[in-house]
Amino acid sequence: MLEIIKKSKKEKSLIAIKAKYNYEALFFYTIDSNEDFYFGVEEFDFRLDGYQIRLMKDFEDLEIVNNFSSQINIKEGLIEQIKPYNVNLESLQTIFQDLQSLNNIISIEREYYDDDYFFLIGKIIKADEDSLWFRDFDINGNWNKEINIIPYDEITTIRFDSHYINTWEKYIKEEE
Repeated sequence: MLEIIKKSKKEKSLIAIKAKYNYEALFFYTIDSNEDFYFGVEEFDFRLDGYQIRLMKDFEDLEIVNNFSSQINIKEGLIEQIKPYNVNLESLQTIFQDLQSLNNIISIEREYYDDDYFFLIGKIIKADEDSLWFRDFDINGNWNKEINIIPYDEITTIRFDSHYINTWEKYIKEEE
C-alpha cells in the first residue's frame, strides 16, 4: 500500500481509499504518509473538501484513480489549490502539536460505529504522550467548559480546513 501512496504523492494522482469503517471509497490527493499515518486532502464532487489524517491500519484497499473525473479535477485546477501543510507524522502527539500551532478548529472522530463512536469539533488544548486534551462546542456554538481527554487509541480520523469546519470557525462564539 505504501508504494501506491508514494506514487500518488509523486505524480499528484487522485487515490481511492477504502477504510474498514466506510462502505464506499474516499478520494484523496496525498500530501504525506508513513507506515502509521496517511495525510491527504479529500476530493468530493470536483472540489477539495478538507485535510485529513487517518490511520494506515484502517485501510483495506486503495488504488490510483485515472479516469475522466480525475482528468476534470486537473482541468478545474484542484492540484494547484492544495495547501502545503507541514505536519510531523511521527506520532499522534507530534501531529496534534503541529495542528495546535495553527490555532484553528479541527474535528476528531472514531469512525468505527461501535459503542466508542464519537465526533467532536473544537480546539486542541494539549497533546501529551498518550492522549489529546480537547475543548469542543455544542450545536449552538457555545464552548463547553469541560475539557475532553481522549486516548489516542480511540481516534481514527482528524480533519481540518474543510468547508464544514471553516464555516463553524467563521461563526463560532468567542471562547469564554
